[in-house]
Amino acid sequence: MLYIVGLGLGGDRGVTVRGLDAVHRCARVYMEARTALLTLGVDGDPSSRLARLEMLYGNEVTVAVREIVEEESGDQILREATGADIAFLVVGHPFGSDEPSSKTTHTDLVVRAKKLGIEVKVIDSASVLNAVGACGLELHRYGEAITIPFFTETCKRDHFYQAIVNNRWLGLHTLCLLDIYAKEPILSESLRRGNKVYEPPRFMTVNTAISQLLEVLEMRGEPEPAYDEDSLCIGLARLGSDDEKIVAGPMRKLVDVDFGAPPHCLVIVGETTTVEEEMLEFYMIRS
Repeated sequence: MLYIVGLGLGGDRGVTVRGLDAVHRCARVYMEARTALLTLGVDGDPSSRLARLEMLYGNEVTVAVREIVEEESGDQILREATGADIAFLVVGHPFGSDEPSSKTTHTDLVVRAKKLGIEVKVIDSASVLNAVGACGLELHRYGEAITIPFFTETCKRDHFYQAIVNNRWLGLHTLCLLDIYAKEPILSESLRRGNKVYEPPRFMTVNTAISQLLEVLEMRGEPEPAYDEDSLCIGLARLGSDDEKIVAGPMRKLVDVDFGAPPHCLVIVGETTTVEEEMLEFYMIRS
């Protein structure tokens, strides 16, 4: 059997009791590289933190980068699951990922397993898509969620802009999921050296996201944009952790707030109810 186990939010202790039971009894446990980064963190010695994680889970954990899960190790995981219980650990909810590419990877693994006749059990947990409710905005009043990618000198994709327009027109809030580079290969270096070379991990901050959103306005130059620097937003960091941070205010003020360690996300606020406004007052920037 293949277990797809959501680890929830807030580090290594976000896993549910059901998930922990599954990990304990599995013959082998794999953890997605992005999950390892978000669960173990980017500072200090990752090997010592992995050892502590293995003590908590009562099992050895093998970290696998995404392209390996999609290729050779994906096949290995499935081969092992034909004759034993295997766990694949993912941050948040298995299919409620804050990164579309990871969600696709998880779905592909399940589809491949089912085609091979392997029984699959998905164990749910919290994700940013429901944890964002901590800011006080009602979840049913959100529109389409978007992902903001890192801009580069040669590529500044703003495909997400129309979704913001649609949400604003309907009076709905927009959850902005922010780009994460967990362990992405550098193609030019990999080809030159003959083996895969990876970029260091990068997390988009609320500050970068707002800067890019405002840059999109400059690039488009629309007379009536979907938002501006005075639009009310909410910056959220480390949702589900003991030190989560939530701050509300106009874009021009939020862009200067220090939200601390990742991961971050951003909400562009739509029309609000009286109750939502009362909640937002607790998080508003004070001049």
